[in-house]
Amino acid sequence: MELAEARTLVDLLAIRAGGAPSGVYFELYDEPTTYGDLWETSRGYAAALAAAGIGPGDRVAILLPTCKEFFPTFFGTMALGAIPVPLYPTFGPEAMAAIFTHSGARAAVTISWFESAVRQAQAAAPGLTTVLAPEDLARPAPEPAWPALTGEETAFLQYTSGSTGHPKGVDLPHRSVLANIRAFVQAVRVEPGEPVVSWLPLYHDMGLIGLGLGSLYADCHLYLLPPDLRNPRVWLEEVTRRRATVTASPDFGYRNCLRNVHDVAGLDLTSLRLAFTGAEPIRPETVRDFEARFGLKNVIAPAYGLAEATLAVTVGDLGAPIRVDPSGRWVGVGRPIPGVDVAIWEDGEPGRFLGPGEAGEIVVRTPGAMRGYYRDPDATRRAFRSGWLHTGDLGYLEADGYLFVVGRQKDLIIVRGENLMPLDVETVVDAIPGVRYSAAVGVGSERVGTERLVVVVEVRAPEAEPVRHSALVRAIVRAIHRARGFRPSRVLLVRPGAIPKTTSGKIQHARLAALVADGTLGDAVVYPQRGTRRRAPESAGEP
Repeated sequence: MELAEARTLVDLLAIRAGGAPSGVYFELYDEPTTYGDLWETSRGYAAALAAAGIGPGDRVAILLPTCKEFFPTFFGTMALGAIPVPLYPTFGPEAMAAIFTHSGARAAVTISWFESAVRQAQAAAPGLTTVLAPEDLARPAPEPAWPALTGEETAFLQYTSGSTGHPKGVDLPHRSVLANIRAFVQAVRVEPGEPVVSWLPLYHDMGLIGLGLGSLYADCHLYLLPPDLRNPRVWLEEVTRRRATVTASPDFGYRNCLRNVHDVAGLDLTSLRLAFTGAEPIRPETVRDFEARFGLKNVIAPAYGLAEATLAVTVGDLGAPIRVDPSGRWVGVGRPIPGVDVAIWEDGEPGRFLGPGEAGEIVVRTPGAMRGYYRDPDATRRAFRSGWLHTGDLGYLEADGYLFVVGRQKDLIIVRGENLMPLDVETVVDAIPGVRYSAAVGVGSERVGTERLVVVVEVRAPEAEPVRHSALVRAIVRAIHRARGFRPSRVLLVRPGAIPKTTSGKIQHARLAALVADGTLGDAVVYPQRGTRRRAPESAGEP
């Protein structure tokens, strides 16, 4: 079978294993895994799953860190005709239970680090009958009956939210995933054998699909790093060591390097041809400062995508300077990859497509589209209208088809009639020393009849004295006022990791706003302390 004939991801691996069994697919901790090894291990894992009672159509939750067992678990599940459900392994038990229940997962595969949380979740999700470890899957088992898979069957479920109330699973058929990977590889012009370095987690669609499955399709040599890097220099050292030509990160990864990697001695990133950035708003200063610090030119390539389109929708011009809109706020994210159409839509009676420079909702037509939201026909109908996938993102197209993303419809904050985009606030706050990450949300107020701006800030030193926290809050309020002309109603300082994000790294503004409104951030708040609901200093002048 030729590569172009692959109908499923299992076909894709079989083609690679049959054509070059000794070819290296990925390397982790200097231990290579070949196509042949992965094929044989995946089939062994499939046999063990079958022996544990798993069959075609069953959902198998995968809660693994970046480890050599992830891919054989993933491919072994698919080879059996079952459906992998990759999940963030450190989801809390309540979020796990919600997804186990929603997906109808019958089994979960995890390691001892996360087993306690998985067992707690299992108690609240009675349909989950089996919890397995990779060593269980490595035990010999009778060969199962191999199903005849087609491109119409579900490859895997990608959960875009860890919300305990409304988990949202994207149903991705094999045909959609393969179509998106093919178009993405064509758009970025990767060549067989190119060294690719990734620190992105494998439950993350950019990490799993873009770099993981994309490298498999393109026959690249993938070098994996654990995503919980305490020192971002390790990522840059791996790029240097491997002479990598391709890597990727959300904007915060590049910002993390700028904040924490000051000594560039021993680093040489000039082998890089492409360093993708996406999954969250892209800041012009991040791109410019990163390239300037590490001696690069026109290497960072913005991209836009979403789980509902499998992954990629647009990619910036390769080897060209980034495009920034006249206001200096938004970075262009490129043109559609092959086979994909992008338009801008304005709702109304009737709705209409907008012309160049007019902002509205980004809508997409792509062979990589999801089948729908799993077990949620109403949400699926809202997402697909007249053949277009409605993304919920706001943006505009330039005359040559170059896309700019300017925000999310549901994330827009309206304070006393003035529209605020969260990124306008977050860009200011994230530049303040002591801030790790921030999110701006609007919280409704019956008293004033409008939304109030609340800024939630993950701090680098959560155990600091209250006087230091108080000083940081004042600095945040002053910075926002100087830059944007208004003050927030409240500033909450929270522990690292408290701001909820999707699996692709996007801030879940709506979920965070609900947590703030309900007062359920709980112990994550380090200042002001519980019971001292203080308004932000000098907040009387908010818009």
